[in-house]
Amino acid sequence: MNKISIVECNDYTGENLQKALREAVNKSPMPIIKGKTILLKPNILSDSASSACITTNPEFLRQVIRLLKEEGASKIYVGDSPGLATLGFKPVKCGIYDVIKEEKVTWVDFAKNPTNHKLNVGKKKINLPMASIIDEVDLIFSLPKLKTHELMYATGAIKNLFGLVPGLHKSPNHLYFPSRTSFAKLVVEIYKVVKADYTIMDGIIGMEGPGPANGKPKAMNLIIAGSSLPGVDAAQAIIMGYEPTQIPILRELQRQKLFNTSDNEYPVLDFKDLPKKNFEKIEIRNKTKFFSTLIVPFLSRGIEEKKQKKEKTPVFNDNCIKCGKCVKICPAKALTMTRNGVKIDKEICIRCYCCHEVCPANAIDIVGEN
Repeated sequence: MNKISIVECNDYTGENLQKALREAVNKSPMPIIKGKTILLKPNILSDSASSACITTNPEFLRQVIRLLKEEGASKIYVGDSPGLATLGFKPVKCGIYDVIKEEKVTWVDFAKNPTNHKLNVGKKKINLPMASIIDEVDLIFSLPKLKTHELMYATGAIKNLFGLVPGLHKSPNHLYFPSRTSFAKLVVEIYKVVKADYTIMDGIIGMEGPGPANGKPKAMNLIIAGSSLPGVDAAQAIIMGYEPTQIPILRELQRQKLFNTSDNEYPVLDFKDLPKKNFEKIEIRNKTKFFSTLIVPFLSRGIEEKKQKKEKTPVFNDNCIKCGKCVKICPAKALTMTRNGVKIDKEICIRCYCCHEVCPANAIDIVGEN
């Protein structure tokens, strides 16, 4: 059985947080840390102020670093690569880079000399660039933020590993794998390559509503930890009010017999007692049909793409500052900058919501007509 710790923690104060982290990792044991090199992969969707709750909180990262030092880690690396990040990116505004300097650990630039990995995603074979550090360390820890996600409904420990793909190498994958189901298959293949060893989720203040960038901070007062990343993500899903297999990544893991909720136990708090009744979820849309996924799998991709085209389209509001980030990241080239703002071609748009993720001004609403 996989032990998944769900521990209460009400703030990011050092002493309180360290105590809660200790309880979490004691009840759901970490791998042996002493003498090991470790990569910590926080969620840095964009370099925004920590108060926006877009990133893993910097004080959360600090206390994880201190815990691992006390356990005897020989060297600790920290890294991530947002969708528009280029060579030399450092997470300064969110406060994470200050923590890295103060705690004397090493920041890793994922865009520097990435390594290609061969992945079989369904019937597609791709070479995907990923941070070379994953082949150089002994252990990999995923440190996600408890957040909603317009495409995947909830982000989490497994989706966080997509950040190992450097910067602008990410967005073309939305074009290659445009539906929720196909993109979930890609993320699962990344998870199988990376083989992350442990996860500690920052659920102290999470995000509800239109995440992962434009939602609202939500006090959840929880840390979720365990060596089973699917188990942690399943607990998060239930706390948010979802059934685990409503989350496309968990559904794909179950299809591949890599996940089952009955494989997990909860030695501190039980997720069944924790759902937030007033938590603002992403609406579940386009449920997968038995016919399209099991009876005629050779047709399912076309069906999925047509379904995705019926999803709500991004709508630009008056907050637009014409920064052009959405135009730059759009894998389908469906956006153009005009004198009056951004124009969207709804026929080309693949509803990947990359534009929504990188918008710094909350200028994009996913409330358009289907």
